[in-house]
Order: sequence, then C-alpha cells, then structure tokens
Amino acid sequence: MLAISQALSWSLALIGLFGVVFPLLVFGLLGFGFAQGLGERAQNQRGAGRWGRRAERQPERE
Repeated sequence: MLAISQALSWSLALIGLFGVVFPLLVFGLLGFGFAQGLGERAQNQRGAGRWGRRAERQPERE
C-alpha cells in the first residue's frame, strides 16, 4: 500500500466530501423537492377538475 502523508490523505478526503458527496446530496434534495412539487401540482389540478378532462365552468358569482 502506498504510504501517503497525513496532509494528503486529509486533502483527498475533503475533496471527495465537498466535490462529490455534498453536490450529490444537494442534487438529490433538489430532485426530491421538484418531484414533490410536481405531485402537489397534479393533486391541485385534479381538485380543480383539470385532470384528464376539460375543466367545467364554474357559475359566475354576482
């Protein structure tokens, strides 16, 4: 096994953490939030009568 200095091993660990792990976590959380938003939008459209058929006109209030 290669003998590397303590400073180099810490540097590689920090590069891996901030360059790989954190960006993957951020993109994963953003993707999860985006998917949740799409699901909520679909629920709202279903409730408004816009899911798979034309929305019915609501009677106008006077």
